Amino acid sequence: MEIIVINEPESRCLELFRMALSESTHDARTAAIAVMKHEVVSLGLDSFPIGAGKTSGGKNSPEFVQWVAETSRERYEAAHEFSAIARRYETRNERKLNIAEEVGKRVWDSIQAQEFKGLHVAGGILEKVRKIAKQEGIQGARDKDVLSRTWVTYRGVVHLGMAMDYCEDNPGKGLKVLDVAEQIRQGLSQGFPKKTGKSYVSDSDQISFLFISNI
Repeated sequence: MEIIVINEPESRCLELFRMALSESTHDARTAAIAVMKHEVVSLGLDSFPIGAGKTSGGKNSPEFVQWVAETSRERYEAAHEFSAIARRYETRNERKLNIAEEVGKRVWDSIQAQEFKGLHVAGGILEKVRKIAKQEGIQGARDKDVLSRTWVTYRGVVHLGMAMDYCEDNPGKGLKVLDVAEQIRQGLSQGFPKKTGKSYVSDSDQISFLFISNI
């Protein structure tokens, strides 16, 4: 299992990390996560422009100025990578991730209800998602083989988007997205369909987000 440390500024930009997770391989996702970390830094630099301290009676520290200069090339390259990731996300990857998250939500509901439904069995979770996709005309989820491949591709990373949706739908509960995501991640890796000994999602396929405050 890959563990990604998230700091305070990054925790306020989780939609960027969900975009990174929409890449189709583990290596591509970890590379995209690194790009998103640079993007968060670039967004933050808008609040601390070089020389801004002069107008407010202060000044930037020499260490900060040096760090900005030394990492400017990395941020420039990351900006180009970000554009490519965003294009893939908008043209195809977001749709695939949305579909996988819908499957994940139904798996999670089955776990919470202690039903532990199978994915591939007749009347199982994938079949139900297919029926809904046909009714609503959702591309990429109406063919059972395509749907199965999409789930396999993204099952290790669906928990972040699922948690974001849950917290958005339950704003009054004071929930923290990363805490909910970790709860879902553990549930998917520890629960398994009836009559099987294999979990819904192997933890070796998963990416876990660990929040560490920098305050």
